Amino acid sequence: MVKELKSFAKINLGLEIVGKRPDGFHNLKTIFQTVDVFDIITIKENSSGSINLSGDNKSVEWNESNTIIKAFDAICKNYDVHNGFDIFVKKRIPVGSGLGGGSSNAAVILLFLYEYFKLNLTLEDLIDIGAKIGADVPFFLIGGTVLAQGIGEKMTPLEDGEEKHVHIVVPDVNVSTRLIFSQFNLTSKPIKSKIDTFMKSKDYTILENNLEKITFELFPEVGVIKEKMRALNYDLVLMSGSGSAVYGMARAQEWPGLKNRFASASVNEFVTRTIGRQNYLDRIGAWPSGKAPVFGAGIRRFESSRPRKP
Repeated sequence: MVKELKSFAKINLGLEIVGKRPDGFHNLKTIFQTVDVFDIITIKENSSGSINLSGDNKSVEWNESNTIIKAFDAICKNYDVHNGFDIFVKKRIPVGSGLGGGSSNAAVILLFLYEYFKLNLTLEDLIDIGAKIGADVPFFLIGGTVLAQGIGEKMTPLEDGEEKHVHIVVPDVNVSTRLIFSQFNLTSKPIKSKIDTFMKSKDYTILENNLEKITFELFPEVGVIKEKMRALNYDLVLMSGSGSAVYGMARAQEWPGLKNRFASASVNEFVTRTIGRQNYLDRIGAWPSGKAPVFGAGIRRFESSRPRKP
């Protein structure tokens, strides 16, 4: 058996820090959106009974700390299923970019193992397993457009909006989410949610990312990218997550068609598009029929029982 899986990236359509928890973590509100940029994970059965993980990006640790290994461990150890696999990752989602590459890899492996071992698990079960690996992993089990709250564990799937073109520019810097949140100072003044307003108006221009200021202070090259992109007449220019990726978004009829505008050895650049939930699930490649199964009565709202730090 040889299986090729696609592990897609995400962007954040706005990100608001709404409070600090007693455990020191921050509560947030954001909208996750899958985009058509992906790693390729090739899986081959082997007779060793062990997992041999490797990839083409030397900056990634291909060992027990990798989210792929954590996903295998979570399934194989807890459900007493075993097999050996050689896994190779063709990495296209930049590391430390705020595009969710590691979380996406883990989620895709969970979906693969669910199908491979014919596990009697619900989507809720998989979401709980994913949340123990990382806060963003549950989103990649659903895909499309999702409102996330808390520290990311409270998810409300939203209807797919119209397809948007997305221009993503990632400077060659690995931004630590832990560092950004540790330096963020929450204002005590209540702020009206731009995300709530956006969900009613669909006006992309009002969205903001509360982590931009501190990220730009610590990593000025990310702020420089945003300033350059703001001159390109997109509907929205925003940093994704805690950085370092910055994206410009526009409707098809307004798309500037700008590619390689930032061509340089020091940046990664993608001209892509948003993808909806069914398209996302169908293209992962975890299902023999090519179509993702329907879990339960459908996707409504989920909250993992074991939230993790974002």
